[in-house]
Amino acid sequence: MNWPFFAASELDLFAAEGIAVKPTIFTSPPDAVNALASGSLDIINVIPDVALAEMTRGVPLAVIANTNVGSQYRLVVDPAISNFDDLKGKRIGVNDGRSAEALILRKLLGQKGLPNGAYQLVPSGPPQERCEKVKQGLLAGSMVTEPFHFELEAAGFKVIGSSLDVVPLYPFTVCLVRRTEKINESYVSFLKALREAWLWLGVGPNRDKAVAILSRSTGAIEKQAQATYDLYFNAPKPPTLAPDPSGVGTVLELLAESGRISPPLPPAGSFIDNRYVETLGKRP
Repeated sequence: MNWPFFAASELDLFAAEGIAVKPTIFTSPPDAVNALASGSLDIINVIPDVALAEMTRGVPLAVIANTNVGSQYRLVVDPAISNFDDLKGKRIGVNDGRSAEALILRKLLGQKGLPNGAYQLVPSGPPQERCEKVKQGLLAGSMVTEPFHFELEAAGFKVIGSSLDVVPLYPFTVCLVRRTEKINESYVSFLKALREAWLWLGVGPNRDKAVAILSRSTGAIEKQAQATYDLYFNAPKPPTLAPDPSGVGTVLELLAESGRISPPLPPAGSFIDNRYVETLGKRP
């Protein structure tokens, strides 16, 4: 999900736009949202559900870009699990129980005949930690993205479900800023560097360098990083970065289904500020 950010940093694309970017990595998405709202961060890239839940309560933030719509979560389980019924009573790892993979996992399991309470969702930290706990037998499985599901498959675990089965249209990561009357031009420059990184990643001759960037940034072994590249950049579709009201609407519906927010749902477009992408479109 963060590959274009890793690439933009290593390729000095932010510097080329005249901006200095100091990254801060959060393992708990709500912490990043709180930091943005308090003013200690200028811009965040985060899974949208935690931000939208706060925005429905009046926190003055705005989605300014879709940064990744192509990813997918995959439910990877112990090889002893042969079907969804085998997950009854089992411990399944999620980040903190409030993040996107938990919302999607509940919907997936519900469609497969497992209501809430038929299994146990266990807050188990970021993907790297969840993978280790699955390997140790502390969890029956977990929802993870690439390259982590490749890691578990290589260790003998198996995929039995995907987020695409239940939410094919989902904005996996979005950029957010605090709402202001006038846009901040430096944020437009930030998005331009990000767009250039996406375009660079999709160029075939850059594959080896792109794979090396992902390996260094996530700790994935080269084979897993190569498989991730081939999954998402064959053939590449250059991103528009334009926020998608339909995707935001999907996230709001999941939040309502989980009881995190109450209907009636506000219009998805009320959480979006299109001025940044519109300004970006005017830049060469």
